[in-house]
Amino acid sequence: MSSNPSSEIAGNELAGIINDDDSIISNLRASHAALSNIVRSSIAAARELDAADGRLSCRQEFLAGITAAIAPLQSHALATKALNVRINQAVSPATSFLQAFSRAKRLERRLRVLSSGDGGGEGGSADHTMTYVDCVRRLSEAVAEVTAECEPAVQRLQDAVEFLGRTKATDKLRLRRLRDAAAALRAVCEEEVEQMRYEGPLDEALLRLQDEYEEILRRLRHPDVGETAGSGEGEWDPDGMDRLGQGMDGPDWPALGSPEQIEVLRRISETLTSNDCLDICIDIFVKVRYRQVAKALMRLNPDYLKTYEPEDIDRIEWESLESSISLWIRHLRVAVHSVLAAEKHLSRAVLSSAMDGAVWPECFAQISDRIMAVFLRFGEGVALSSPEPQKLFRLLEMFSAASHLRPILSLLFDDAAPDIAARFRELQKLLVNAASRAFATLENLPDASPPPSDASVPGVVRYVINYLKCVADGKYASAMVHVLRTESLWKAGFLSRPDPDEALLGESLARALDALLAIVELKRGRYKDRVASQLFAMNSYWYMYMRTRGSELARLVGEEEMREKYKAAAEAAAYAYQKEAWGPILRMFQTDVGTEKGEAARAMTRGKVEVFAREVEEIFRRHRMAGYKVPDRDLREQIKKAVKEMVVPAYERFLHSCSAAMQGRPVLTPEALKELIGRLFEGSGGSGGGIAGRGEVGVGAAAEELVPSPGGGRLRRERRRVEELRAGEGSTEKTYSP
Repeated sequence: MSSNPSSEIAGNELAGIINDDDSIISNLRASHAALSNIVRSSIAAARELDAADGRLSCRQEFLAGITAAIAPLQSHALATKALNVRINQAVSPATSFLQAFSRAKRLERRLRVLSSGDGGGEGGSADHTMTYVDCVRRLSEAVAEVTAECEPAVQRLQDAVEFLGRTKATDKLRLRRLRDAAAALRAVCEEEVEQMRYEGPLDEALLRLQDEYEEILRRLRHPDVGETAGSGEGEWDPDGMDRLGQGMDGPDWPALGSPEQIEVLRRISETLTSNDCLDICIDIFVKVRYRQVAKALMRLNPDYLKTYEPEDIDRIEWESLESSISLWIRHLRVAVHSVLAAEKHLSRAVLSSAMDGAVWPECFAQISDRIMAVFLRFGEGVALSSPEPQKLFRLLEMFSAASHLRPILSLLFDDAAPDIAARFRELQKLLVNAASRAFATLENLPDASPPPSDASVPGVVRYVINYLKCVADGKYASAMVHVLRTESLWKAGFLSRPDPDEALLGESLARALDALLAIVELKRGRYKDRVASQLFAMNSYWYMYMRTRGSELARLVGEEEMREKYKAAAEAAAYAYQKEAWGPILRMFQTDVGTEKGEAARAMTRGKVEVFAREVEEIFRRHRMAGYKVPDRDLREQIKKAVKEMVVPAYERFLHSCSAAMQGRPVLTPEALKELIGRLFEGSGGSGGGIAGRGEVGVGAAAEELVPSPGGGRLRRERRRVEELRAGEGSTEKTYSP
């Protein structure tokens, strides 16, 4: 039978709905059962909680009773804990104190052993000394620790005793024993610790270290400074500043002692300083090192330094003063370059750790101050002594030496001893002023001595010319220029622009030459004999020109100026000499014979020859008796040649004109006259040097034969005429003045 599709579908849906309702019902039933179980469990738990509450109430009542019973025990435990902390605080410092005290005692015993050992003392090795110093240092630290912890330990223990007594936390027996321990500890602090600090082995060890310190310093001696000083003055080490300029840490800086000795001294000084002995350490160092420096320099025999007042220096003989200045230059160089440089290195190496490096410069200054003061006061005395020309060169050497030493002195003293550096700069100023004053004396050189009777070059001319040549020479020129430039800046101000160096020196030299020229003219005017006056001027000016020709002096002043001023003056004086000495006898040849005829004319002619011969004899006699000299050989030959050219030709012409009158008569031949003039200025007098001293016919003998009896009056008148001519020349001739 066929079914209807829609009926089937509806039946299926209905069946599905019925199935869903069944599952829901099943779930509801399961939930109901679960809820029933929970309710039953809750009822059971409630019953159990009620039972437990009853039991807990009984136990709480029991615990409350226990708490009330143990409350006193808790309070006692807290009090015990606080007491334990207080006791630990009191005992801990005491324990540390006793440990430090025990350590100090052990070090004292160790120090006694080292002190009694053979290695200690003066001859002890560096290692033993270092060990000894280290032990002293450790003992000092232990004593310092004991001293620092003593009072706190006693105070804490005393506080604990007072606390226990106040709180009655212990019995009386323990409290009394604790009081006795505190009293004993205080007694140890008051007696043992004080003795340990000031009267025990530490004090003895410090005294021993002071002796050892002094002994090691005494053994540090400077090498033989005499060898350095003997190198000669002016020999400056060109690398000296480069060596010292590298600093005290450089390899070439002078040093004393071995590294081991320096380390021992440094450690001793640190130990003494840490034990409040710094003043003693400084006193020993300065005293010993000053003595060693003084001994080193005393080996140079500087006895000259004892005289330093300007008045006393003026009384010293010049040769002795010159030697003293040379020694001063060499010795000052040695003192600065070698001795004091080494002392500065030693001072810094040994005392640099004291007061953060503030001590060693003061110690070095104290050592150097007394040494440098001796040198500086001598230099100041020389500079302040009376200005004399001969002192100039030594003053320039002193100034040059000071200039060489200035950088090294600045390196040594600017930081450590500025007072010494400042005083040295003042010495340089004094030397500049002294050199200027000494050179200025040439412009007002006193010379009251009479002019030379032989008309030779006076000593003052020789002295000044050679003096100025030395000043212009390279050895002294640079120092002199420095002096002149400094003086010029002082006068004109440091903002001014000074003249070039050569101009400054040239002007100063020219002023000195002008002053010398004035001296020559002053002496020239003192001669009563005009012949001597002209010879003197000729010799002096020729010497001034020839001695300076081609020299540095002439270059600075001016070669052309020297030629125009001094050579021209010498030539003018030579010409004036010829006119004064030989001009009058030549004029007699120009006079008329007169109206005489025959024999009278011949007699008159012979009379002139006789007068000429006698005048020549008189000229040579005056030259011979006065001892006139022309020291310069070339000048002497030139003046002889000029006299020959002036006199002999005129004499030859005269003899030729009157040959008939002189026929058969002995006459002074021109050749003989030349020979006589050739012996002019030879020797200074005496019979052996006379004109007629040879085999030739003398002028005097010839004159004796030429005197005629008839014309004697005319001859005397002729001689008077010659004398008048000479006197007239003397009164009308002007003196040459350049």
